Amino acid sequence: MSEMKAAPSHNPERLLHTKLMPPRLPSAAIQRDDLLARLDAGLAKKVVLVSAPTGFGKTTLIRMWMANRDFSSAWVTLDEHDNDPVRFWTYVCSALRTIDPNLGKATLSMLTSPQPPSFESLLTPLLNELARLKEVSVLVLEDYHAIKSTEINTGISFLIQHLPESLHLVFITRSDPDLALGILRARNELLEINAADLRFDQVEAEAFLHATIKTVLPSSAVTSLLQKTEGWPAGLRLVTLAFQNKGGTVDVEKLIGSFSGSDRYVADYLINEVFESQPQDIQSFLLKTSFFRRLTGSFCDAVLETNHGTARLEQLDHDNLFIVQLERGGDQIWYRYNPLFAESLQYLARQQLDETDIKSLFEKASDWYEYHGLFDEAIETALTAKLFARAMTLIEKFIEIHDLSELRTLGRWLENIHQQEIFRHPILCFTYAQVILYSTDRFAPATAARIEPFLQAAESAWRTEQDHPRLGQLLSFRGNVTWWQGDVQKAFEYARQALDELPEQDVFWRGNSLLSVSYEALSAGRILEAQDKTLEARALLGAAQNIFGVLAATQFLAEIFFWQGELEQAEQLNRQIQTEAVGDESMLDDQGVASLNLAHIAYERNDLDQAEQLATQALNLSQQRANEMLQVQASIRLAYIHSTKDDESGARELLKSLEAKIQNPSLLREIQHAQALLSIRANDTSSLGWWVKIISAEDQNGLYLQKEREAFTLARLRIAGKQMNEAISALKQWSLDSLANGRVRSQVEALCLEALAYHADANLSETARALREALTIGQAKGFRRIFLDEGTRMAALLQTILPTLPDRRLSLFAATLLHSFSTDVTSHLTATSSTVQVEALSQQELRVLRLLVAGLSNADIARELVVSTNTIKTHVKSIYRKLSVSSRKEAREVARELKLV
Repeated sequence: MSEMKAAPSHNPERLLHTKLMPPRLPSAAIQRDDLLARLDAGLAKKVVLVSAPTGFGKTTLIRMWMANRDFSSAWVTLDEHDNDPVRFWTYVCSALRTIDPNLGKATLSMLTSPQPPSFESLLTPLLNELARLKEVSVLVLEDYHAIKSTEINTGISFLIQHLPESLHLVFITRSDPDLALGILRARNELLEINAADLRFDQVEAEAFLHATIKTVLPSSAVTSLLQKTEGWPAGLRLVTLAFQNKGGTVDVEKLIGSFSGSDRYVADYLINEVFESQPQDIQSFLLKTSFFRRLTGSFCDAVLETNHGTARLEQLDHDNLFIVQLERGGDQIWYRYNPLFAESLQYLARQQLDETDIKSLFEKASDWYEYHGLFDEAIETALTAKLFARAMTLIEKFIEIHDLSELRTLGRWLENIHQQEIFRHPILCFTYAQVILYSTDRFAPATAARIEPFLQAAESAWRTEQDHPRLGQLLSFRGNVTWWQGDVQKAFEYARQALDELPEQDVFWRGNSLLSVSYEALSAGRILEAQDKTLEARALLGAAQNIFGVLAATQFLAEIFFWQGELEQAEQLNRQIQTEAVGDESMLDDQGVASLNLAHIAYERNDLDQAEQLATQALNLSQQRANEMLQVQASIRLAYIHSTKDDESGARELLKSLEAKIQNPSLLREIQHAQALLSIRANDTSSLGWWVKIISAEDQNGLYLQKEREAFTLARLRIAGKQMNEAISALKQWSLDSLANGRVRSQVEALCLEALAYHADANLSETARALREALTIGQAKGFRRIFLDEGTRMAALLQTILPTLPDRRLSLFAATLLHSFSTDVTSHLTATSSTVQVEALSQQELRVLRLLVAGLSNADIARELVVSTNTIKTHVKSIYRKLSVSSRKEAREVARELKLV
C-alpha cells in the first residue's frame, strides 16, 4: 500500500522583498580594477565564490561589479531562517523572476504542494527555463554561510551540475560552502576570491583613507595600519570613523598605533570609539534597535514609541554609521546594521537595559510584524523573547493561512516551546504530530510513541468541544499512523470513524480516509467495491491536489486490475507510477511497490527473467527505505522464482533468513505460508502439521486475501492427502465468492485446483468442466503461471484434455502451456497420454513473436536475439505454420487474440 500523506497545499506570498534587493554601494567605495577584471573572466565559469570573514568588502565588490556591467542579475540575501528548503527555493525563484517574470513559475507551483518534491524534479523545469535565456545573467546568493541544510546544498549542487551557460552563480559567504568545490576546481568551472584577494594593499589603503578622512597619511602610517589590520577593510573603516567622530583633531598615527585587530578589541573599539561618541538619543536608538535584523522608519517608531524613526535611520545612513541601505521596499526604505556592529550593540544593550524593557521591545516588534503580515518575523521575534503564549497564537494564525506548507519551519518553532504549553492548544498538538510523522521515520515505533501524547491532547479537547470536522481530520491521520505501524485493521477502523465525522467539503481528509477504506475492501477480496471507492478517493485527492494520495489510489487501481485479470491495464498503471513517483524520498516506496507489482505481472506471463529483475529492484528499494512489508513481499516473489527455476535450496534459504529477521506477526504469517507452499510443490507434505496449526489458531486474524491464499494452499495439501471432499467443498465456496466479488485471478486458481481434486477423485466430467473454464478465462486474461505452478498433475490433465478442446484458441493455449512446463515435469508424462493435435510455440518462437508483434524486421530481431537472419526466417515460418497464418499482420492479430504476447 502506498503512503497517504496528510499535508494540504498553500500559496507562498509572504516574501520579505528587501532580501531580494542588492545593498546600495557606499559612497567611499574604492574601485578595485584587478578584482573586477577577474570577475569578468569568471563569466567563463559556472560559479564565482567570494569567501572571506566579515568586513572584507565581499558584498561591496560584487555590488560594484554588477553596477558597472550590462548583464542581468538577481540577488538574494540569506539568513539562518532560510534553511527551510521551501523558503530557500521560493526566494531563489522569486529573485530569478526579476530577470524574467516567466522564470520559476513551475518550480514555485511545485513548492506549494503539501510535501514538495525533491531537488531534482523541483529544479528540472527551472533549469529548462534558464536554458532558454539568451543573455548572460548572474544570480548572487549573499551570506550563504547561513545555509546549513544538507538538502539545500544537495539541490544547489544539482543546479550547478546542470547549470546552462546563460546563468552564473555568485556565492558571498564567510566560509566555503559544503559543495563539491574540488570537482569544480578540477573542471576549471570555479573562480575563487578569498580574504587574501580582498585585503587592501598599500595603494588601495591609501586611496581609501584619503577618500574617507580627506587627509594624506604618511606611507609608514598606512603600512603600520595594514600590518595591524592585515588589510581588513572593516578595520580601516573603524579607524576612519573614529577619526571623523573626533572632528579630525586626533593624531592619526597615534590612533593607528593604539589599534588592535583582535575580535574582542574590535568589539571594544566599536563601543568605545564609535558608539560612545554618539549623542545620547542616538545611543539609545542604536541599543534598542540593534536586536532586529532589518529596520524601517515605521518599525522603529512602533518599537520605540516615537515618530522620528525614518529621520534617525536617514541620519545614521548619512553618517555611515555601520548601517546598510537595502533599497526601497514599497513606500519605505529598509536598512540593516553591519553584523559586527549589531552584535557589539546587543552585548552592550543587555548590560544597560532591563530585561523587562528588552522583552517589551520584542513584543512591540512582533506586533508590528503581525500587523504588516510578516508572520515569520512576528513568530521568530516572539520566540526569541520567550513570549510563548503570543508565539503559539501567531503559529495558529500561520497554520490557518498557510496550512502545513513549511513543515521544518513549523517544527523548529514548536521545538522551542515546552510541550506542556503545546498540550493546551489542540491545533498545535495536531500540527506537531504531523510535523513529527513526516519528518522522521514513520515506520519506527518510537515515532508513534512520540506522536501519541499530542494526538491524545488534541482528541480530548475536540471531543469535549464536539468539533466534529477537526476530530475527523485527527482520526483520519491516526489511520495513517497506525497503517505505517503495521496495524492495518486499526487503520481501517480509524478511517471509517473519520468518514462519519468529516464534512463533505473536506476533500483531502475524506479522500485520505476513503483510500484506506478502499484498501480494506481490496484486502477483503471485495474487488468491485474497492474499485468504486478507489475511484472516488482518487477524485477527492486530485481535487485536493495531493500527489501522494493520487499515486496511492493509482497503485490500488493497478492492484485491482491485476485481480480482475486486466494485466495490460495493471501494467500500464504501474509504469505510470514509476514515471510519476519522483521528487520525494518517500516516493521510493511507491517505486518499489510498482516494481513488485510489475514482477507479479511478469511472473503470471511466465517471463521469469523479467520478474526476477523487477522483484530484485523492489527488494533493493525496500532495504534502502527499511520498508519491511515491501521487503517480505519482494523476497517471497523471488523465492517463488528461484523455486520455478529449480533452485529449491536457494528459495528455502531466502525464506529462512527472512523469517529470522521479521517480527511483525502478519508478515511472519506470509513467510510461513510461502514456506508451506514451496514444500507442497516439492511433494514434501509430511511435515506441514505445524503450518496447519498456525492457520487454524489464527483463523480470526489476517486479511481476507491472505486467508484465501492459505485456503488454496490448504486445498493442495488436502488433495495430496486424498481428502478430496474437504478440498472440493472449500474450493467451490472460494470460487463462488471470487466470482461474486470480481476476483478473476482467484477464480482461475480455484478452478485449476478443483480440476486437480476432481481428477484425483476420478470424476472426469467435473475435471473437464473445471479445467475448460479455467483455460477459457486464463487464455482470455493471459494467466500462465497459475497452471504451470501446479506441476506434473496439471501437465497430465492438459495433455488429457487437449484433444477435447472445442476451438483453436484453447487448443493452442493448452499446447503452449504444455510446452512451457519444465523438462522435469514433462519427463513424468506417459507417451500414451499425449495426443497433442496443436503444436505449441517454443520459448524462442515466443520471443521472436513478441518482437515481430512489436514491429521489428527480421534483421532487427536477429540483432536483438544475437542469431542469424536465416535463423529468424526459419522461426517465422514455423510460427506461421503453427498459428495457421500467412502474414505478419495475421500473426499479430492471432497473437493478441490468444494473449501470446
